[in-house]
Amino acid sequence: MKPDQKTISGPQKVAAFLLSLDKDAAASVLKSLDPRVVSEVASAMTELDPKLQDRAAVDALYTELSRMLHAPAKPRAAADAELTTLLESSLGKDKSKTVLAEIHARRRHERPFANIEKQPSLIIGRALREESAAVAALVLAHLEPKLSGEILSMLDPEAAVDVVKRMSQIVPPGFDTLATVAECVEARMVVVGALPSPVEPKERLKTIAQMLTLSQKEVEKAVLEGLEETDKDMVGEIREYMFTWDDLATLDKRAMQKVLSSVETRALAIGLKGSRPEVESNIMNNLSTRVRAMIADERDLAGALPMVEILQSREVIMKAVRGLLESGELSTSKAGEELVA
Repeated sequence: MKPDQKTISGPQKVAAFLLSLDKDAAASVLKSLDPRVVSEVASAMTELDPKLQDRAAVDALYTELSRMLHAPAKPRAAADAELTTLLESSLGKDKSKTVLAEIHARRRHERPFANIEKQPSLIIGRALREESAAVAALVLAHLEPKLSGEILSMLDPEAAVDVVKRMSQIVPPGFDTLATVAECVEARMVVVGALPSPVEPKERLKTIAQMLTLSQKEVEKAVLEGLEETDKDMVGEIREYMFTWDDLATLDKRAMQKVLSSVETRALAIGLKGSRPEVESNIMNNLSTRVRAMIADERDLAGALPMVEILQSREVIMKAVRGLLESGELSTSKAGEELVA
């Protein structure tokens, strides 16, 4: 299929032709071009129009010239290092530096936040958390939507709302302002990138929960009671991480029947939706045939449900489990308590 020549600029056509030659031949041609167009052609070589990266399209545009070439290579966007070598061999080091500077200046003017876009979203997010909402809004407004969405999810909910509001009311500033903001954020990213990644509070609590799960009962009890004196909410979260929904698959028959005796069938029917097979099997195998049939009927009648409703039902069950654990009616395997036959 022939490309629409009206939509392809002259520099792009020349760039496609040069990139179909070997480096020496391309350098020779580039050297003979009018210096006034060299910068535009060189810039086009780094961002070749996709329409010209197809061999058939190039042949359609350059049929007569292509016949004179020996095994022409498929055009491709030139990397910076390759472009530098090509320009230096055709224009000399001093002039090539000038041309490259013009290319970078043009790129910067067209996409002032291009250098930021190249960084991992985690680094950008950590940097923007240190900036004002106005700066964060300006940067996110100029990034790709997918990247902006990832970064926005890293901000605190209140900050995210503020940033989105500002994005909806942005009055585009001048290039100098954009360039200054971009430079400041880039500098911030360098600092942030050199620091160790912060551990999220939830991850710290999960680590504590895993440690206590593997400790002796006396140690677990002493630690949790000591922490509860200063932060009951934190202890509640730790307890949640110490025994999760998936851990129901590990309960023995006696423990599972204690749990099931305190839970309504509807909560079980909803909570089991989307569960791991091991969890569902351990629960269903500890129910009577009649109750299993009731749960199957309730689950079918409920149909497809939003995950939030399923999680709510699971939380009802897990509250019952945690209540039994705290009262001592239910216990899980601890370090040093392995069963011996």
